[in-house]
Amino acid sequence: MTLLLLESTLRVRDAMMKRIGFISGFFYFFLCFSFSGIAGTKEEIIRLQSDILQLQNQIRLVKKGADESNAILKSLLEQLNDQIATTNLTIDNLTKAISTQKTGFSDSVIELQQEIQALSIKWDDTNARIASVQRELQENQLQVQSLREIPSVSQGQNIQPDQVYSAVYNDYLMGNYDLAVAGFRDFLITYSDSEYSDNASFYLGVCYFQKRQYEPAIQSFDQVIKLYPKGDKAAPSYYKKALALGELKQELEAAETLKRLVTIFPESQEAKMAARKLE
Repeated sequence: MTLLLLESTLRVRDAMMKRIGFISGFFYFFLCFSFSGIAGTKEEIIRLQSDILQLQNQIRLVKKGADESNAILKSLLEQLNDQIATTNLTIDNLTKAISTQKTGFSDSVIELQQEIQALSIKWDDTNARIASVQRELQENQLQVQSLREIPSVSQGQNIQPDQVYSAVYNDYLMGNYDLAVAGFRDFLITYSDSEYSDNASFYLGVCYFQKRQYEPAIQSFDQVIKLYPKGDKAAPSYYKKALALGELKQELEAAETLKRLVTIFPESQEAKMAARKLE
């Protein structure tokens, strides 16, 4: 738009200059013609002077229009220069912004590469740990298998109850609850007077509980409570029995069991948990 206005102003200025040239030529021609007729009348001289004054006024008007056009042209040029300067500044800012974005993008790529490298190292470390755990698990399984292969009495070797109990207890720890149930039941038949009998009865109940067989679990816990009332598994048996009763929706019996636990073993950890359930 600024360029169009500038072109229009230039056309106006050219037109005014042509008009000035035309008037000047006419004035020159008029003077020559006037002086050639010196014998003219006084009225012609007066009319000539009037025409000269009008011509001078027109020249001043034309000059004034030319000055105004030059002022407009100068103003337009200044505006154009300002716009060019503003445009250059905008281009410089855009260039700097693009350069900054490129730098930030490069930094982000480098950070991403570093994070990927760190994750790769962590992944390798995790794989190494998994492999180590797998090796330990295989070793434990081999140890459990060796415990299961204890020689029988008929082979002339003396089998200790703690060896049998350890083998069955490892089945329980490994989550092999079916094997553990069979092993604990056999242990209680073969070594009913063993110091591990209360533990075997308790963990037998826990295995039943894990298998969601709550009634036999309650029977096993009752056996611990009845046969070993002062043993270290008595308080846990009360608590586990209450949980099993709760699973069977026998809420009153479960609450009574928890109350007996709190009364008989008030200082036990199970009593504290029972008190919180009773609140």
